[in-house]
Amino acid sequence: MKKLLLTISIIAFISIGAANAQKQAQPDNNQYIAVVQSTGANHQVHYKLTNNNTVAMDFTLYKLVSNGNWDVTHHLNLQPGETYEDVNSFTGLTGKYVVYSAPHSDWASFPSSFDMQKIQAAGGAPATAATTPAPATPTATPATPAATTSAPATNPSMNKNSVPAPVVPPAL
Repeated sequence: MKKLLLTISIIAFISIGAANAQKQAQPDNNQYIAVVQSTGANHQVHYKLTNNNTVAMDFTLYKLVSNGNWDVTHHLNLQPGETYEDVNSFTGLTGKYVVYSAPHSDWASFPSSFDMQKIQAAGGAPATAATTPAPATPTATPATPAATTSAPATNPSMNKNSVPAPVVPPAL
């Protein structure tokens, strides 16, 4: 019995030490993961994230919603030169976002959406203010270009707690 208790104690000690030693992901600021934001059909917000590092990267894209919450997209093992596209029709996006990244081999921990609210409130990791997103390039038939000054389309079923953003008609 003493042997079993000693073994469990040693395992717990090693596990706690390993958990405390885990690396933390850091704000990227386009250092390793380049972000291009655009507005596509139906005012969907597109984020194209490209790994510009020489090693595989893990990243989390945090998108600020008008109600102060953060919508989160997490991606593991984005290879060097590879691009990941996040298409989002989430209601009430502000156009501001933050990307945290770490090398895939680090198995780093990333802040939660609740952590991001605390970080933002404390004045840390400011959200990248998107200027006006560029219209996405049409792929099939030519369409009327999307107005880049209008708010993203709202879909109440996506987030029952958000307040729909006003839709501004495109300028003629």
